[in-house]
Amino acid sequence: MPYKTLLTHVTMDRGCAARLRSTFGVAHALGARVIGVGAQAPWPFDSAAEGGGGDYERIVQSTRADIQAAQDVFREAAALAGCAAEWRAEIARPNDVMARQARAADVILAYRRLSSDASTYVMPDDLLMEAGIPVLFLPLREREFKVETVLFAWKNTRETRRALALSLPLLEKTRRVLLAAVCREHELERVEQELADVAGRLQDHGIAAATLAEVDSPGAAGQKLLRIARTDRSDLIVAGGFGHSRMREWVLGGVTQDLIADGEHYVLMTH
Repeated sequence: MPYKTLLTHVTMDRGCAARLRSTFGVAHALGARVIGVGAQAPWPFDSAAEGGGGDYERIVQSTRADIQAAQDVFREAAALAGCAAEWRAEIARPNDVMARQARAADVILAYRRLSSDASTYVMPDDLLMEAGIPVLFLPLREREFKVETVLFAWKNTRETRRALALSLPLLEKTRRVLLAAVCREHELERVEQELADVAGRLQDHGIAAATLAEVDSPGAAGQKLLRIARTDRSDLIVAGGFGHSRMREWVLGGVTQDLIADGEHYVLMTH
């Protein structure tokens, strides 16, 4: 089933117009419509602040004005791109709103962390955990979206197997998929067999896939995969997200954090 509905959060700031050009570029490539979401929480946004009287009301009015400005830029970008678009707005924390609105979309288009301000911006790692649908992270700089060559980061976990199933609509558009895994030396034979099985599954869908298993320490896997993607000139990286606990990744590092932090590639992830 192709991706036909995309969901994205829109924040009015200096980079908004460029991010929307990328967003509608993806929509045009996929033949999809875009649901833009204006979501921002008054600061402070706890329930006790609602009793703050005039000051709180002024903050709410300012928030509404920010959301309206985002809507204006979104509709202008949609018209320029000639893409079908819809707007939804809510005064609440962006991550909460995006998780609720994910019911209406096939994929979320998200940006790398732009700020630590959770009242105005989406926190990408939280979004990945909460969305329940694939999240496509856009590069930091505008770049044409295409899927001629795809790097699929393999690890035999629930998250990666789910990513494989949910990414098939994109993989079926590719010219070539590289199934890549990073493992310890004693795991190499098993991982190569796993890769062969996955390649066979993709072949059943008419998708040509090569395989590559590299030996390295687990903590180096993310950076190793990014180097492989650069060497292979991959248009897109697909991976499962947070196969380990987030706390472990925050403390020790991990593939998910490395791929989210990378601003060079389009990265499709699911949890």
